[in-house]
Amino acid sequence: MNKAFILFILLLALSPTSFGQNSPKSSVSKGSDSQLDKLVGTWRIIEYSDFDSLTGKWMDRYGLQPRGYFIYTKSGVVSINISTDKPIIVSEDSAKSTNVNYFENYYSNAFSYFGTYTVDWKKSIVTHYVKGGSLLWYIDTDQPRQFMLHGDTLTIGDKKTTKRILVKVD
Repeated sequence: MNKAFILFILLLALSPTSFGQNSPKSSVSKGSDSQLDKLVGTWRIIEYSDFDSLTGKWMDRYGLQPRGYFIYTKSGVVSINISTDKPIIVSEDSAKSTNVNYFENYYSNAFSYFGTYTVDWKKSIVTHYVKGGSLLWYIDTDQPRQFMLHGDTLTIGDKKTTKRILVKVD
């Protein structure tokens, strides 16, 4: 075998991270395992609203019954997938020739992202460290979010300008 190849394999084996992956930030931050267990799981979105200060009304970007899940694992991985309650029906053939306004698609149809997360229990902030997804401007950014947990209901947002209401399903 080539000496360079053997050295590469040894370095890979001794590396603290998996090949092609960044090591996740710890999911436990200023809290206990019992607190973390309250957040860990699969959460189904039941409301995704933003307050429109011009009209003074809440906007349901993805309809009154949005589809999707927020998933938080105990090891610190987050995955978010949201879509409208009335998805656009597009065939594979027409998708190849359809022009889409990317920004409008995000704000009215669907989005997803994944990465790792940490929790600051004292400040009630969950920070998503985005590694990839359909929101290209989120990739490699930190997305802190205020949250509130009440039993099997998780609210992401401040309830004044944003609110994402989720119920635990797993």
